[in-house]
Amino acid sequence: MTKKTEELASEIRQMREEQKHAQMPGSVQNGYSIVINLLTDLVGCVLIGISLGIFFQRVFNTSPILTAGLTLLGGVAGLWTVIRQAIRLQKKR
Repeated sequence: MTKKTEELASEIRQMREEQKHAQMPGSVQNGYSIVINLLTDLVGCVLIGISLGIFFQRVFNTSPILTAGLTLLGGVAGLWTVIRQAIRLQKKR
């Protein structure tokens, strides 16, 4: 191969690698997908806290204070998760 052919082959390999990485799912996130992921985590944690509170309230016949407490705990866990992910995203950029 000549020098020119080797350079072209090298450029083609490089472009193919770039295309592979660009097509990988989850490698590119726009602002909307990031916000949706963060909100889903936050709301999901709160819903899990509410669900556990209602479950324990019905099974163990406890007061609604346990449900409120677990809901607050779910909210705190959700905020903690959102803050950790935001810090991780900030470090990536």
